Amino acid sequence: MSLQLDLFAAPPLTSAGTPRPIVFVRHRWARRYILRVLDDGTLRVTLPRWGSKREAQAFVDRSESWITGQRLKQQSRPAVVHPNESELRKRAARELPPELLSLAAAHDVTVTRISIRNQRSRWGACSSRGSITLNWRLILVPAHVREYVMIHELMHRRELNHSKRFWRHVAAACPQHLDARKWLLTKGQRLFTGQEMC
Repeated sequence: MSLQLDLFAAPPLTSAGTPRPIVFVRHRWARRYILRVLDDGTLRVTLPRWGSKREAQAFVDRSESWITGQRLKQQSRPAVVHPNESELRKRAARELPPELLSLAAAHDVTVTRISIRNQRSRWGACSSRGSITLNWRLILVPAHVREYVMIHELMHRRELNHSKRFWRHVAAACPQHLDARKWLLTKGQRLFTGQEMC
C-alpha cells in the first residue's frame, strides 16, 4: 500500500525576472517544511500534514539565497560525457524498462509509467502516481546494484518515504541492498564525475 500525497503546482515564481518552476507536495509523515532543488531546476517544497501553502510560500521566500546557491551549484557542475553515451542511452531505453517491469511483476507492484533520463545526481525516482524514472547510467552498474535501485523505487509504491517500514520492504526484496548501496556511494559516484567507467 503506497502513501498518498497531495501534489499541487504553484504558478511560476520569478527571481530577477527569471521564471522559476515550483511544486508543492503535502506529505503526511513530514514534520517540517523541506526544500529540494531537483535536477531540472524545479523547486520541490514538501509540506507537513498540518502545513499551509501560505506558510510554505513564506518559507520559500525566506530561503531565497539558499535556493539560488543550490541552483548555481547545479549549473557549475560540469556535464559528464561518457564515451559512446548515445549508444549507451539507447541501450538503457531498450533494456531497463523490461527489467523494471519484470521485477515489478515479481513483487506484485504496479508501475504506470517508466522514463529513462539523464539525471545528474540521482539514480531513480518514484512518483505518488506510480511513475518511475531511472538514470540511463544504470546500464553501466553491476547487475545486483541495478536490481537494488529498481527495487528501491518499486518499494516506494508501498511506502513513499524512507521510514523503517520502507527499508524492511527493501531488505526483504533485495538481500544484497547494503552492498549495493555501498557500491553506489563509492564507485557509483564516479559515473557522474567521469573519473571511471565500469
